[in-house]
Amino acid sequence: MDKGAIKSASDWQLYVRLLRYILPYWYIFAFSIFGYLIYSLSSVLLADMMQFLLDALNDSDSVERGFVARAAFYVHPPGDMGTREYARIAVPVAAIILSFGRAMGFFVGTYFLNHIARNLVHAIRCELFNKMLRAPSSYYDTHSSGVLISKITFNVEQVTGAATKALKIIVREGLTVVALLSYMLYLNWRLTLVFFAVAPLIGLVVTIVGKHFRRYSRRIQDSMGEVTQVSSESIGAYKEVRIYGGKAHQAALFSKASDYNRSQSLKLAFADAVSTPVIQTILSTALAALIWFAMDPDIMAGFSAGLLVAFLTAAAQLGKPIRQLSSIQSVLQRGLAAAEDIFAQFDMADETDEGTQRTERARGKICITDLSFAYPGNNELALDNISVDILPGQTVAFVGRSGSGKSTLVNLLARFYTPSKGTISLDDISLVDYELGNLRNQFAIVSQDITLFHDTVMNNIAYGDMADASEEAVRKAAESAHALEFIENLPLGFATVLGDDGGGLSGGQRQRIAIARAILKNAPVLILDEATSALDNESEYRIQRALENIMRDRTTIVIAHRLSTVEHADRIVVMDEGRIIATGSHEALLEQGGLYAQLYNQEFVD
Repeated sequence: MDKGAIKSASDWQLYVRLLRYILPYWYIFAFSIFGYLIYSLSSVLLADMMQFLLDALNDSDSVERGFVARAAFYVHPPGDMGTREYARIAVPVAAIILSFGRAMGFFVGTYFLNHIARNLVHAIRCELFNKMLRAPSSYYDTHSSGVLISKITFNVEQVTGAATKALKIIVREGLTVVALLSYMLYLNWRLTLVFFAVAPLIGLVVTIVGKHFRRYSRRIQDSMGEVTQVSSESIGAYKEVRIYGGKAHQAALFSKASDYNRSQSLKLAFADAVSTPVIQTILSTALAALIWFAMDPDIMAGFSAGLLVAFLTAAAQLGKPIRQLSSIQSVLQRGLAAAEDIFAQFDMADETDEGTQRTERARGKICITDLSFAYPGNNELALDNISVDILPGQTVAFVGRSGSGKSTLVNLLARFYTPSKGTISLDDISLVDYELGNLRNQFAIVSQDITLFHDTVMNNIAYGDMADASEEAVRKAAESAHALEFIENLPLGFATVLGDDGGGLSGGQRQRIAIARAILKNAPVLILDEATSALDNESEYRIQRALENIMRDRTTIVIAHRLSTVEHADRIVVMDEGRIIATGSHEALLEQGGLYAQLYNQEFVD
């Protein structure tokens, strides 16, 4: 189901899909329903108690017609006591019992329903997060990080409204309305028809207002995504914002996004504020009509003053639950608008993984044949008819100007994207035939864009599938990456918790931790995408020696701008504008002249 289909789904279909998450907690939901049933019946019996009180005061023959009166006479007969004297004791006792029952019913219903709702929100949030982890790379290309974070935080919290407050009010107040109307029908079905006559008007108001709620709720969601995006971007790039004088620009962007959110929220609040008085007016009109009809002698025949007061008390009590039911429209529509978006994410296709081939450890033979690729939504080829064979254990360097397609090749090797044309094979098996997780186990990548997590240094090196690595193995990997010395000088050594994306470390230190991570993985294919770009010359020299040791028994692909780092590669592939224009050893390419010699000489001059 695509997003368009989700958006065309009715409120009821969306809500039913949302409520499917409650099924595992059906027994807790039954407790909640039972609690609210007690609450609703207690509300009815409190109205019925008014009949007992008033008819007892008037010494009416109808005193025993009410449910509370019958129960009181059954539990404790009055004996020699007069009706008034008996009611003086029975009514206060009944009021205490009914109020206590109402309070306990409210507690049981509310607590257990909140228990279900929080579990529901937790399940949806985890499912959404896990879905994003499985999403294809093109999904991240078309969504900013701020928007994605907003989906997990703001949108899911909006679902909380539909799953907690809305569901709670629907169950509690819905049962109360049913109980009160049933009691009124029992007392006098003709008078009760007055309330049924205004029901279509209330339904019309709720429907019209609901459409506005949904529209404004969608806009609020979109604007919150933009607010989160601008905030995340500005905070993450605070250095660039300050050094280039972008504070006013970012402030204006944030103000614009926040102002749009404010205006849509006010429109939603206006619709919410209008609906309640309109429904209240309709109910008041119905109650006035009811009183007028009730004064008709024909209708009052056989109707005691106590029964009439009980009927009117029940009718008056209908106002609050109906008002509550109508007021949840804004919360419910915000939740359903969020559910629309979340279910659209759930129905999105995962990253393609139809391969079945597995290997314990690849030999490392890579064949790239007639490979062409254009990024989704871009007609210009990033790679154009590339063919390269890399033997097991070889070190092959890809060099060229920025934008020549070197890093795109890395993305295709790790199968973050699928080639538009041609094939890539590992050990003579096409990459698409491998099980995706097993394929990526064969690669270790050190990129120029280092990613470190808000965790200990130990867990940053022994990350993911390597979490069970021994401390000795982690220390050895750090030593090989020339990171051990600075790690041991940190306040807690390997137990030091790093800031966001390695905050508190220099660029070179961050890069060495990433290299240690790759060394620890010990994959048969090592990809170094500008892996030493953030290091000074001395550190680069030492790490080059360390990398030479681990490159010895594995296939290594080196992406480099600094050509001094690839002089000892078995083969160098020169790329320009997505094509291969020359291959050979360092010495052969210098002799040929051309782009490689030009780039090398330029670097030497620099």
